[in-house]
Amino acid sequence: MFQEFYPLRLQDNCEVEHLLSPEVSQEPISLRSPASEVMTDFSQTEPITVTEGVSVDDALERMKSQHVRMLFVITLAGRFVGVISAQDIAGSKVIVYMQNHGVARNEVAVGHIMLHKQYLRSLTFDQIRHSRIGDIMLTLKNSGDQHLLVVDETELGIRRVRGIISASDISRKLKVGFEIMYEAKSFAEIEKIITQGGEMVV
Repeated sequence: MFQEFYPLRLQDNCEVEHLLSPEVSQEPISLRSPASEVMTDFSQTEPITVTEGVSVDDALERMKSQHVRMLFVITLAGRFVGVISAQDIAGSKVIVYMQNHGVARNEVAVGHIMLHKQYLRSLTFDQIRHSRIGDIMLTLKNSGDQHLLVVDETELGIRRVRGIISASDISRKLKVGFEIMYEAKSFAEIEKIITQGGEMVV
């Protein structure tokens, strides 16, 4: 059975002292960096999902275990129908649903309080490829959205969610609070804030 295989010679590791780390671009991210730098690309990262019938508390536990604050909601057939965030579960949505429908908390499902996809806004992947982080930041500021879906199209013309961009990711990567950036009066001022480590200079 194993005639076509052979054991490999094992090596001694006494002289090995270093661990390899992935190469990271030395160029710091700025407002002029490609927008793709702040996009979670589902061609490279698996989207974290939950089915619409799962209880909100189980969904919250899934977020904690996956270290995310938002889940993509799908049907049992795998069709995308919306999103749910930790804020949705921790906020008033659950209590309001319980009061309006006379149910206990463990009866509240993801599908009852999720944000349906028709209320989400999106950009195309082509828009992302030709945009910079500053463009995205201004778009989020003007729209008031915390998240934007990124949609592309297959060769057969099927539209799909390619990724997501969130205000919190931009804030984390630029190391500046979004609310601080919103207080700035110009992009030059924002760049100064980024350079000075996220502090607003009066």
